[in-house]
Amino acid sequence: MKSIKIRLKRNDLKIAERFAEDRINLSMGHYEKRGQKNIDKIMYDIKIGALGEIAVYRLLKKFGIKTNKPDFTIYDKKDKSYDADFTDDKGYHFHCKSQSEESAKQYGKSYILQYGGNGNGHTDKLFRNCTNRDFLIPCLVLLSEQEVEIFGCYKIETIFKKELIKMPKVKWLEYSKRAIYLEDLLQLTDAQRWSKILSGK
Repeated sequence: MKSIKIRLKRNDLKIAERFAEDRINLSMGHYEKRGQKNIDKIMYDIKIGALGEIAVYRLLKKFGIKTNKPDFTIYDKKDKSYDADFTDDKGYHFHCKSQSEESAKQYGKSYILQYGGNGNGHTDKLFRNCTNRDFLIPCLVLLSEQEVEIFGCYKIETIFKKELIKMPKVKWLEYSKRAIYLEDLLQLTDAQRWSKILSGK
């Protein structure tokens, strides 16, 4: 099984757009410190991330995995958590990574991680204190089709052991980012890609 598609609802778009507006109003100074000044691009990326989380939550629920709902509360920087997006009642952690259609066409299907705190950024949660209970769920948000394509639920330990976290292909990102490429993830077995989802345990 290559992927699972989750349909988006009209209200999902409204929720994601409202979250992006609220977040940019509070955090614009932080983005500027990281060299990000295009407000429309930042808001679009936030919206894509929020839609990915909504779809991943529905996927987990569909397969009987009960977690917290997506958290679209706006926090001050000092109160913001960089923990997993979702945690179930058994202590498993699910990290959602979303990409837009435009980004996939320009850079290939990939997921960029903030690395080492460089460039006035934090260190991505995937690099901090991950255990055998941490999973990555990568997805592609297809606004043109009003759906999200999800490509698996990968144990992060496996991603590290297989050395699938690589330097970005975009040169200027190398200082502060690392990347996971979908083509590498798809080389793993179905059991490595979907076991947590399909077992629901």
